[in-house]
Amino acid sequence: MPSLQRLGLCAALALGGLLRPDPARAQTQGRVYDRESGVGISGAQIAWIAASATGGAATPSPSGAQVRTNSLGVFVPDKIRGPGGAVEISALGYTRRVVAWSDAVASGWRIGLDRDPLAVDEIVVTASPLPRPRSQIAVPIESIEMPEIDAADVASADRLLEEVPGLQVTRASPVGSNLMIRGIGGARVLVLLDGQPAPGGLLENRDLSRLSLVGVERVEIVKGPLSSLYGSDALGGVVNVISRLPASGFQIDARALSGGAGRREAQATASGGGRLRYRITGGWRQEDRIPGLADAGPSAFARVWDLRSRFHFLVDDAWEVRATVTYLRERQRWPVGGQFSGFNDNSGFSGGVETRRPAGPGEWTGNLFIQEYEHLYRSARGDAPVADDGDSTQWERLAKGVVGYSATLGRHSLDVGIEGSSRAIRSPDKLIEERAADRQFAVFAQDAWRLGGAVLTGGTRLTWNDRWGSNLSPTVGVTHAAGDAVFRVVVAGGFRAPSFKELTWQFINIGGGYVLRGFPDLEPERSWNVSGGAEWQPAPRFRFEAEFFTNRIENLIEPGFVGHTDIGLLIFSPRNVAAAITRGFELDLRSTLGHWEFVAGYAYLDAHAAESGLPLDRRARHSARARASWVTESLPGLRLDATAHLTGDAPIIGSGSEGRDAQIGIQERFVALDLRTAVDIDRRLKLVAGVDNVFDVRPGGWQSAIERKLRVGLVLEDLFSR
Repeated sequence: MPSLQRLGLCAALALGGLLRPDPARAQTQGRVYDRESGVGISGAQIAWIAASATGGAATPSPSGAQVRTNSLGVFVPDKIRGPGGAVEISALGYTRRVVAWSDAVASGWRIGLDRDPLAVDEIVVTASPLPRPRSQIAVPIESIEMPEIDAADVASADRLLEEVPGLQVTRASPVGSNLMIRGIGGARVLVLLDGQPAPGGLLENRDLSRLSLVGVERVEIVKGPLSSLYGSDALGGVVNVISRLPASGFQIDARALSGGAGRREAQATASGGGRLRYRITGGWRQEDRIPGLADAGPSAFARVWDLRSRFHFLVDDAWEVRATVTYLRERQRWPVGGQFSGFNDNSGFSGGVETRRPAGPGEWTGNLFIQEYEHLYRSARGDAPVADDGDSTQWERLAKGVVGYSATLGRHSLDVGIEGSSRAIRSPDKLIEERAADRQFAVFAQDAWRLGGAVLTGGTRLTWNDRWGSNLSPTVGVTHAAGDAVFRVVVAGGFRAPSFKELTWQFINIGGGYVLRGFPDLEPERSWNVSGGAEWQPAPRFRFEAEFFTNRIENLIEPGFVGHTDIGLLIFSPRNVAAAITRGFELDLRSTLGHWEFVAGYAYLDAHAAESGLPLDRRARHSARARASWVTESLPGLRLDATAHLTGDAPIIGSGSEGRDAQIGIQERFVALDLRTAVDIDRRLKLVAGVDNVFDVRPGGWQSAIERKLRVGLVLEDLFSR
């Protein structure tokens, strides 16, 4: 870890040394920002409105009297006509605002906007190198915003995502949680934290329950391949957990919660600054349950410590440097038989630095990211494992750099970039050489071409790896706005490269009578996806969405029996042997009425093997969710949320009587009701309480414990602020 930390420090200094304030930019600057977070809003439009000759109504400004903000939310007021009249400020995902010219001048041209929760268009960050309007993104993408995160009131990302129709959480091995998006999951779904890979993927030690919601502002979900931007692992989709951005001033917040199944949580956040803004959040949580085990017994627990921080340094009005530092530590304990317990000890560090600067019609971006993650499994009697000398510790290391340029040229919004990475793992007694490493290089390009009410989008990424070769991943789509509706169609190719372990396994289990061997000639898994949909908003407070999809995956990598060793042990080795098809549709409805907010969704999924037609394991055909929220101004801070969710029956696939895959059971349908309330005790103190699974429904065949859980907690907001 120290070597990676030194590398990160050198990288930050190298990027920082390039920064030079530009004296030519000393002219008056204005800024449009998000009122809640204080973060600048990219692409906001500021238009001058001239007062009418009668002094009454105002008329919109003629062409040329309007400007747009840059990626930092900055604009030049001198380019707007005036003085006098007013200015109209509008941005995607925000409520339009009109400000008198005199008021704008008095505020120093610092103008805040409020979010519009039902806006058809919004800014998303996961589907392109820089934030883009959703209307320019053809791939299906869904955002879970703060109100929904608060209503769910869960501790980890897996429990938040499992309530979304079309998403399912499954067991990881030996414990933990994996995610499926529209029937495709595990290593085929890329999980990101603030745009960078979550730890554990290189070691195949993925666990979504490890990912806390500490300091999280929203979660973006791409439901389909996005390998044209991210490369491998984005075959089935992408989940991006996005932390809240730092804001100016100074503020301290805190939260503590206790609940059923031994749930205990605490977290604290400090944020503030001026030109250098920071947001630092630390959290701790524990629960007497293990994800992926239905009955782990009284000795089980999972404990996680988190530290997440973001720093933004505004060099000048056109240049910003951003940095992130995260640290994770986790322990899991569960019974493994014979009065022994299994222990997982995981820890990880990551850091990144990013800089942006305008150049010509666009802007350059540079990004450096490093990550180290360690995993240690031990078994022992008692409450703690025996000490380890480090010989059994597995680790993964990643160093990655990206340089890109984004520009608007006429009707085109272009993104191009190059990426290089160095990756390595250590896995004692499990790999041929104990350590494995590779080098990877990629080039990518995207374009959004505006043609009247339509936007034609296309992108591709060429990835080369010195172990498994190369892959080309294209995407093409179109969006079209017609009245109150927006229509989308996209065709996308995705891939998943073979992992280090699939290529270099060498694991012998004498007691089990088998050997696992890697296969160096594996090819990447590949998929083709077609999806289309529409969003319709006939009224400001009503939105309806519908989407269909079909996906075919080829070259699926699966381990299988290939022979015997000289001493008679069975040899299992992965091969490209299978193909699968997933298809279905999804519906979503959102509305507000007075003090009420409503959200409802339904997803249908058909997932089966391409040749045999056998259903894929634990893929439920039906999933749905409905949530009603009530907020009143008569009692400050009072909010009531009721959420009902359904996961239908799902087949359990295993080895049948003839040794072939067959359905051997059913994961029963699960229908539950969750309740949550929050109320302000005073200006800074809030009480939260809730109950999950009110009627204590316990369906059979599930891999994790399902039971009624109560919780109660306190939230301190603006504990110290200025």
